[in-house]
Amino acid sequence: MATVGAMAAALSLSLAACGSSSKDASSSAGSLATLKKSGTIRSAFINAKPLAFMDEKSGKLDGSGPTVLREIMKRIGVANVDPVLTDFDAIIPGLKAERWRISAFPFYVTPERCKEVAFTNPTAQYLEGALVQAGNPKHLASYQDLAKDGVKVGIQSGNAEIDWAKQNGVKDSQIKLFSEEALAVQAVKNKQIDVYLNAEFAIIQAMKTYGSSGLEMASPFEGPIIDGKEVVAYGAWALGKDDTELRDAFNAELKKLLESGELLKLQEPFGYNADAMPDPSVTSASLCPDATWAK
Repeated sequence: MATVGAMAAALSLSLAACGSSSKDASSSAGSLATLKKSGTIRSAFINAKPLAFMDEKSGKLDGSGPTVLREIMKRIGVANVDPVLTDFDAIIPGLKAERWRISAFPFYVTPERCKEVAFTNPTAQYLEGALVQAGNPKHLASYQDLAKDGVKVGIQSGNAEIDWAKQNGVKDSQIKLFSEEALAVQAVKNKQIDVYLNAEFAIIQAMKTYGSSGLEMASPFEGPIIDGKEVVAYGAWALGKDDTELRDAFNAELKKLLESGELLKLQEPFGYNADAMPDPSVTSASLCPDATWAK
């Protein structure tokens, strides 16, 4: 949790951004030259460790996403990242309304999201995990196990796991959505739900952050099966469909970071390892083959 002062300041920024109709260089999809001249890019974030969060000591935006974003924007020639606190469900509508120019953290690239916004090339790949009560009393070893009668499944609002669970037979009535990860973890501890779904690395980090007493990560655990294959999810930054110059410049610097090994070094403090680094051949175009912006 951020300090009250930091949260209030961030919330004030968010409300100001949502209420404003002006479209300055930091938030709208203007030219890259204009963005560089302004020296600031507005980005949207949610409090979700380790991806993005307000550090309670410094009051500054921290996390794997903001750390990499700042490095890439600095290399492009934009010194400042202006963070706007919002809800996850508001990020894509805010991008389309030009309230901010980019997400402050990468999130899952899905066919549905590819229709709404553009994405950079991926910064990480994720296997799915499941947080359960110690001993895994419901014997949950796969997404298909979640469809069993009586299993209560927790997912953070807006996450791709919602659709994956449904595609693997989980009923709407079994799913409980949470606005914050901390609430979902507590619900598993209190036995209000049987399982909380997220990426493996995120669950490991959540156990460190919120406490692991009475909890474990289900192992083995098979992720969602879509079209006969286990899903490997990719995280990337979202931005406007027409923001081609920024996307191309971002991808060029991201490629350098990945090839040099610096991308891993930047993200290691937040729980990433070599297995989380994406295959360089996987691009936003390959993840969004039907999107006109990816052509």
